[in-house]
Amino acid sequence: MAAIGTEVLETLVPLRDLPEEAVRELVDVVELEDHAARSVIFRQGGDDGWTRYVLSGAVVLVDDDGNRRTFTGTGNAGVYPEPLALGGPFPHNAVASTDVRLIRLPRQRVNEVMAASRLPDYDVGEVSPQSGDAGEGLFYQLFEDLMGDRLDLPSMPDMAIKVREAIEEHEAGAGELARIIQADPALAARLIQTANSAAFGGQTPVDSLAPAITRLGLRTTREVVVAVALKSVFQSSHPLLNQRMTELWMHSALVAAISQVMAQRLRGFDSGRALLAGLVHDIGVIPMLTNAGDYPELANNPMLLQQTIAAYRGQVGAMILRRWNFPDDMVNVPLAAEEWHRQADAADYADLVMLAQLQALSEEPMAEVPGLSETSAYHRLGLEKLGVTEGASIIAEAREEIAEAQKILLGH
Repeated sequence: MAAIGTEVLETLVPLRDLPEEAVRELVDVVELEDHAARSVIFRQGGDDGWTRYVLSGAVVLVDDDGNRRTFTGTGNAGVYPEPLALGGPFPHNAVASTDVRLIRLPRQRVNEVMAASRLPDYDVGEVSPQSGDAGEGLFYQLFEDLMGDRLDLPSMPDMAIKVREAIEEHEAGAGELARIIQADPALAARLIQTANSAAFGGQTPVDSLAPAITRLGLRTTREVVVAVALKSVFQSSHPLLNQRMTELWMHSALVAAISQVMAQRLRGFDSGRALLAGLVHDIGVIPMLTNAGDYPELANNPMLLQQTIAAYRGQVGAMILRRWNFPDDMVNVPLAAEEWHRQADAADYADLVMLAQLQALSEEPMAEVPGLSETSAYHRLGLEKLGVTEGASIIAEAREEIAEAQKILLGH
């Protein structure tokens, strides 16, 4: 097998966020490591100083609760982009389920290169605890804790993980998915409600789970399950934080509903995926709120906290979605959701969510946002052909559809 070059390293998390010259510094220290099927690669609680990626074969990660994840690589063109563990001590056991070949890098050297480099996606200047103000300090803490697997990030809800794995790893059909989802009656009811909504409803209403999944299709079922389950992420045991989380969820649900309705009217977009994109566009705010208490300067200054959240929520959101194994087009949503004048070659879900946000924010009298037609995304999406303008928005045209989508997400 050919030596591992920059073209492979540039696909890996978090190395893909480094400039090319920084990645080249790691080429000389990368190594290959082989393990036979059923052998233990590392044990929970250990730490040998290496960061590993699956180049070929399959590795199963198992934690104390019996939760399992499978990482599969197919060679230089198909390296699994996420490391088996970001730092030590290792949070799980790693076992080779087939003969595997791993890429490994000395973690200390990776951290040195990252600390000395500017991260273009994160735009925080030189990553250093001494650089900048309390806002940069908060982001630096989040970033460092993420690299060391210490950050208390929101977890993907268990049911969302089960459904995702059933579809992606086991190619489950509607019947098997129904058996998994029926363990959560509220979620099952929400899926039936979705299947009977204006977006998906047929002439005959469905009244049970398997037909609802068949009507929605496996991909849309997966996206709706993740979207509905995400409500549990927007919660806190702290009363003041919980109020802020509730407001955040309400805003996200509105943006998601508008995104879904817009996707139904545009070619090339999936309405379930659009719904999910709208929900996660502000996911980065959650750990920033929950960690802000470590910085008295932020905790005691709501205006500074809000400025910090506005500056870094996109970058933190991208971190979370990468950890959740979301595809790149979804990871880009929090990064670009408020980049009103971004340029892009083609319309994408970030454009869709951005325009949904503008329409949602236009309902708020104090919001300082550009008009729809002032953005390049408006023209990329072709909204002028649909007759969508500041005076004739999707909100005005489809209030009932949007309200219906919100009801599904909010549990009404």
